[in-house]
Amino acid sequence: MEETVKVAGTIGSKGKISLRAAKQAIDIGANVDLHSGCNIEIDAFALCMASEDAKEGTIAFIEKREAEFKGRLG
Repeated sequence: MEETVKVAGTIGSKGKISLRAAKQAIDIGANVDLHSGCNIEIDAFALCMASEDAKEGTIAFIEKREAEFKGRLG
């Protein structure tokens, strides 16, 4: 249980846009064929990469610091 709480805390600290998109892709993708599932993932990826959080994550990585995600779309 302790490890579960630790992992949940780590995941919860990440960008909300990407977490929401991943959860939706998993929920919907589990019930469709492979081709449709891939299209769902492509849409989720495009949404995430167009967000301000994606830019912040990239800059934070280059600057070797923790990202400060705001949950804003581009």
